Amino acid sequence: MVRLIAVLLLLSGVASAQPRLGEYPARPVRVLVALAAGGNADINARLISTALSARLSQQFVVENRPSGGGIVAFGELARAAPDGHTLLVGALGSHALNVGLYRSLAVHPLTGVDHITISSHSAIAVAVHPSLGVTTLAEFRAVLLSRPGQFTYGSSGNGTTGHIAGAMLVSLLGVEAVHVPYRGSAAAFTDLAGGRTSFQADTISFLSDHIRAGTVRGIVIATPVRSRMAPEVPTSAEAGLPAYQATTWAPWSATLGTPLPVRQFLYEQIAEVLKLPDVRDRLVAVGNTIPEGMNPEATRAFIGSEIERWVPIVRATGASVD
Repeated sequence: MVRLIAVLLLLSGVASAQPRLGEYPARPVRVLVALAAGGNADINARLISTALSARLSQQFVVENRPSGGGIVAFGELARAAPDGHTLLVGALGSHALNVGLYRSLAVHPLTGVDHITISSHSAIAVAVHPSLGVTTLAEFRAVLLSRPGQFTYGSSGNGTTGHIAGAMLVSLLGVEAVHVPYRGSAAAFTDLAGGRTSFQADTISFLSDHIRAGTVRGIVIATPVRSRMAPEVPTSAEAGLPAYQATTWAPWSATLGTPLPVRQFLYEQIAEVLKLPDVRDRLVAVGNTIPEGMNPEATRAFIGSEIERWVPIVRATGASVD
């Protein structure tokens, strides 16, 4: 009897020390997206949130907070209760590039929040307006060299993946071009399609439909292998610039202090959702790859390694926000 009481007391202590996952989520979950609607982070957030809502019988409500390349979204996440009812979906820009772009961050993307998982990776490609009359990266470089500083490239905003991927390309090619920030990839593309900007670096998931339609021409994809979404677009190595490597990703984060069991639960649920054909096939169809084993610990390690890789690249381009 004494042993039984001791065991019951021990189990009671363990239970009280852990969140009662049977009560989570206890109310609707806000899913903040650090970028504008229509981009890859938004696609990830909406597909997965819809599936989680059905799976967990509680609404996961997506809210876009694109201002400041993720700064506004991080601030809102930091002010939320650390109980898993406010989440953040970002990208390479919000979770790594900002560390090199800002002198200081009120909420550091590695240590100022807790992490859950990475739901997808998406390669970066470069598309040009047909009026440039170029079909290869070499021709593109020659045109930009012929009129220094007279060409422009749009992005989804200052400090975003498209901004830095464009600046990185310009730096590696040794040319000049003027960056024009927009509020989202779609807004930037509107001016590219209209010929008001010259080129745009963005995810292949966003650009592929436009490349296939012939609205723009893809000249390089910043990965070692071609994408089945735009198989005619050469890799950076094939285009003669192997150093141009850029892939964004969709991280899911929570308020700092969110208990690990809650984050582990969310990771497991998202992993299951990513196995659903209507979710996985849609993400893959727009050029994403789905990673495996990206639990909270692995996600934090991955983000740390990406910060180490990208901060020197950001600083080498000379790009800054403040």
